[in-house]
Amino acid sequence: MNFLDFINNINKNSLFNVSKHRIETSNLLIDQSHQNISEETYNSFQKFIDVNNLIDRFQKILTGEICNLSENKPATHFQYRLEGNNFYESNLKNLKAISQKLEDKKIIIFFGIGGSYLAPSLLNEIFGSSDRKIIFITGSDPDEYKDLKKNNLNDAAFILATKSFSTTETLTSYQSITNGHFLSDTYVITSNINDAKHYGISDENIIPMDSCMGGRFSIWGPINLLFYLIHGEDKYKEFLKGAEKSDQLSLNKDIKKNPSLTLSIQDVIMNNICEIESTLVINYDWKLRNFYQYVQQVEMESTGKSVDQNGKELNYQTGMIVWGGYGPRSQHSFFQQIYQGTKSYNLYFVVTKSDQLNYKQYLGQSKSLKDGNDLESDANKRVSKRKFTTIELNSLTPEALGELMAMWENKVIFNSLFWNINPFDQWGVELGKINTKSELDK
Repeated sequence: MNFLDFINNINKNSLFNVSKHRIETSNLLIDQSHQNISEETYNSFQKFIDVNNLIDRFQKILTGEICNLSENKPATHFQYRLEGNNFYESNLKNLKAISQKLEDKKIIIFFGIGGSYLAPSLLNEIFGSSDRKIIFITGSDPDEYKDLKKNNLNDAAFILATKSFSTTETLTSYQSITNGHFLSDTYVITSNINDAKHYGISDENIIPMDSCMGGRFSIWGPINLLFYLIHGEDKYKEFLKGAEKSDQLSLNKDIKKNPSLTLSIQDVIMNNICEIESTLVINYDWKLRNFYQYVQQVEMESTGKSVDQNGKELNYQTGMIVWGGYGPRSQHSFFQQIYQGTKSYNLYFVVTKSDQLNYKQYLGQSKSLKDGNDLESDANKRVSKRKFTTIELNSLTPEALGELMAMWENKVIFNSLFWNINPFDQWGVELGKINTKSELDK
């Protein structure tokens, strides 16, 4: 069944109705009831999914078949979070060895950008470090690290996260700060082991990552060294366990029991039927304040494509613009437009139930969106009802975060299956890298 034909044949008059659609796991509650997607609509999507074998296609991606057709590669990040897999076991061994070498280092300077920074930084914001100072360097502008001299670099360890070992921003900032010194205290996470060795990094300070694992999905592998170092192997395994749980749930052929798939259906409805161009992710937990940035990269880098898997130009919209913010701040900045503006949004709330203060603030805002005050006689004060979805964590544990992040990644992959695009390449980014390096080399 052709996707465009399917979308055009959806009954728009019965698209929405009263809904009570909720999915609960041991860590998360996904509440889509305020989207009011009708049973008829869900049933139509269920038929499309079954006819086009979307679950079977997802499973093939999960088990390592070639899915990145433009680069002829599998997506190996799934293997890193599957206990007993060679990638899983080898990575744990490597992380343990490096962590032992870093045990006494109280200052860790981490160099990375994009997927090599966003996810490790997110986990550090959430779970923190009690006895180490963690400094992230994300670009090549000296203003970012001008105060670094205040720290004693002789007591520091340096971690370079660069899959290609050619990332201009990462290598430039590292060279600028170290001036060619501290190689013995420098550790590199890369798939380009030869270039790392040529640079002067010793074998025992290199952690290999698989070249088939995309940067935006790399948190499941050695890029997550900091979390392993600070919190230990048991907590690291809990994080992976949450992700693997999401992978298993994503194989359920019943869309009402498949969190990633049902969220993907929402995205498709908003994007391709309602013609909403913007996904808004609001977090009600200070520790999750930058979660939307991680989501932004995963979605926009994966689904920002205008051709299908065969390189043919598409005649329908794919990925949306993704942005967001921390809820209590956002209430006092851009929420006004959500309440009374002329635009609509594909709106997600991500909340932690155990954080009562933030949770009550979320309840206040969600009530305003759910109920509005359409009957207000003064048009200046009138607020229309708005659709939204809530993803509620029981508590912010490594397992819950792992499930949340993997659920979102899997949602994006299902989006790509609906749209028949490749979510694993990023040729636009690569062109930007090439031209940046060319300008800097002049």
